[in-house]
Amino acid sequence: MHDLRSLIREVLSEEIAAIRAEILGGPQVERVRVGSTAELTEFALSLLRRAEDQGFVAALREGRLRFTPDGPAPASAAAQPVTLVTTVPAATPEIRKSLVTERDIAGVPEGETRLRLTKRARLTPLAGDEARRRGIRIERTLA
Repeated sequence: MHDLRSLIREVLSEEIAAIRAEILGGPQVERVRVGSTAELTEFALSLLRRAEDQGFVAALREGRLRFTPDGPAPASAAAQPVTLVTTVPAATPEIRKSLVTERDIAGVPEGETRLRLTKRARLTPLAGDEARRRGIRIERTLA
C-alpha cells in the first residue's frame, strides 16, 4: 500500500509540474545522448558540474528544465516517453501550532494534498473532518 501511495505521489508531482510548465510557457528541454554507460556517466558528471549554479538547480526543481533522450527510442519504449530527471514536489505547507482548527485547515491553499504538523499538535474534530473532506493527508514532523 505504501509503494502504491509513493507511486501516486510521484506521478502527481510530475503531472503538476507539467501543468505548471504549460501555464508558464513550457519547460526548456535539453536532448541528452545516453546510448551507452559512458554517455550516461558523462551526463551525470555534467549535472554535478551544473549543480553549482543555483539558477540551474531552481529551474530543474521547478520543472522549467527537462531532459529527453536524443536519438530514436527502442521499439518497446516507443509508446511511452522516457524521463531521465523529474521535478521535486513543491514544499509541503506546515502549521506550527499546538491546536489546529478548522479555520487553519481552510487556510491551506486549494489543491494541496499534504499538510505537515508538529509531532505534538492536535487537531480539533472539525479540522480532521475538513482535512478528510478536502483529501489532505496529515504528516507529522519528528520534532
